[in-house]
Amino acid sequence: MASKDYYSILGVARNASQDEIKKSYRKLAMKYHPDRNPGDKAAEAQFKSINEAYEVLGDPQKRSLFDSGGFTEGFEHGSAGQAGSPFGDLFADVFSEFFGGGGRGGPHPQQGEHILRQVELSFEEAALGREISIKLSRWESCSPCSGTGAKNGKAVRVCSTCRGTGYIRIQQGFFAVQRACSACGGEGRVVTETCTNCSGRGRVSVERTITRTIPAGVSSGVRVRINGEGHAGAYGGPSGDLYIDITVKPHPFFSREGDDLVVEKKISFLQAIFGDDVEIPTLGSPLPLKLDAGTQPGSVRRFRGKGLANPQTRQVGDLVVRISVEIPTKLTREQREILEKYAAVSGDGGTHGTGSSQDGGGIFSKVKSIFE
Repeated sequence: MASKDYYSILGVARNASQDEIKKSYRKLAMKYHPDRNPGDKAAEAQFKSINEAYEVLGDPQKRSLFDSGGFTEGFEHGSAGQAGSPFGDLFADVFSEFFGGGGRGGPHPQQGEHILRQVELSFEEAALGREISIKLSRWESCSPCSGTGAKNGKAVRVCSTCRGTGYIRIQQGFFAVQRACSACGGEGRVVTETCTNCSGRGRVSVERTITRTIPAGVSSGVRVRINGEGHAGAYGGPSGDLYIDITVKPHPFFSREGDDLVVEKKISFLQAIFGDDVEIPTLGSPLPLKLDAGTQPGSVRRFRGKGLANPQTRQVGDLVVRISVEIPTKLTREQREILEKYAAVSGDGGTHGTGSSQDGGGIFSKVKSIFE
């Protein structure tokens, strides 16, 4: 899923203003519109690329994410869908200009609506990836009428009022006005007998289960786009997309910092003093770690390439281990005597030889203060 250069597709500089982007989109959409290039597959592909580029760059939030590398084809941060789309009025303007204003010029392919779903993953599922199944109800093209809404797909005649153009022209003095044909609703055709399967809508509601693999390394806030799995389009238009918003549940002891997997390893103060061989938990098999004698609280150990995958860059972060030292809250008499002997040998016995382990005094307090 390689990133596309949307700026090059629209022919604008990376610092172009929103007005410049809009102007360039209007010009290119007019040039490569399928109605102006009938049967030209290259123009049709270019038209789709232009629309995709403007969907991102025409939205300031999506554009910001794209500029920062947080938006690639198939994986998105931020909103999606028909509502609030940057196309809306602009596409209508382009369409109006193409047909001279007011009319639709007959049935025009329309993209189907997008579908948005939320999916919650455990920390492990997000880190390692998993297959998910989403049940949804969506509009699909009616097979009996091939999406025309007419019985057997043939009970259609050209509108006699507008002669199939979808609009009528009214001359008023020096001015000519075009408006949508009221007889056919601007479609340029009249259905003489509706399809009984879809009641003339051209689409039927169908229950589907969509199964896809969520790649390893996704994080909360990521939006996964599955092309063509939204509602079916009208008049042969492309289907919308299915968008999946990812939420990742927190883990009891793992956390994420960028692509690094972070874990806190607690050791005893004796392990910190004498050193030890310990195991570090991971999302797979534990890793061995040799603690040097005199390991300090707050020390950090890093395991290269043992962190989390980045689904966009394909790089893998590190496993970061932060060392913390546990201080016992109670001491036996024998343990206390041993520590007081250590204090005496080290020269600390004179001032810390008294006080219990409960009142914060004595050698216990001294040891605790050292490791904190």
